[in-house]
Amino acid sequence: MIKDWIFSDEQRICHFRVAGVLVRGDKLLVQSDNDNVFAIPGGHIAFGETSQSALIRELREEIGIDISVGRLIWVEEYFWKWGQKDAHGISFYYLVSPKDDADLPEDFKKQMKDNADIFLSWITFDEVKNATIYPEFIRDKIDNIPDYVEHFTKGFL
Repeated sequence: MIKDWIFSDEQRICHFRVAGVLVRGDKLLVQSDNDNVFAIPGGHIAFGETSQSALIRELREEIGIDISVGRLIWVEEYFWKWGQKDAHGISFYYLVSPKDDADLPEDFKKQMKDNADIFLSWITFDEVKNATIYPEFIRDKIDNIPDYVEHFTKGFL
């Protein structure tokens, strides 16, 4: 089994994640927990795997749909404390689309396959702007996705 790109020791942890920005009209597909904290669906890249193939694999595993991966729109580097460890994450965000729109109807709500406490559903851009959502920059960017790659850095150790 190929391991996810997560490295840690007793003081630090580092990971590489990829996420799919799936927009339909003025709605965004998000994952959320029972506390209404939202995130862009995706997952960890496995060692030796491209970010695009990781995204295809992750969304097939977690949502059960096949996607087409579009262009890279955002890169984020973020630093925070994870318990007692210094954490460093790198995330790539791609525009994606389902290969079959019937897989994601307007009333779509689905429990994630690998986490019973996480659900996937659509929220409007107005809801995004008032939500607790990660990455936080998406509140300002979702209704004006750039034609170029933007890079964000958040937090410092």
